[in-house]
Amino acid sequence: MTDKKETLVKRYESTADHFERKGKREWAYAKNDMGDHHYGRAKEAFDRAKRNREKVEKLRNE
Repeated sequence: MTDKKETLVKRYESTADHFERKGKREWAYAKNDMGDHHYGRAKEAFDRAKRNREKVEKLRNE
């Protein structure tokens, strides 16, 4: 794997981890009656994490 690919993989993994943490936090807010809009934010964060993890898999399989 080239250096550029390795850098992209690290970046996408880090971004996925960030959105995973953000999704969990938003989900906790929603579960603790801090507003239903947090469910939507959690879903968006988990979707972004999933997309970034898919990009990592795609890069690793090239």
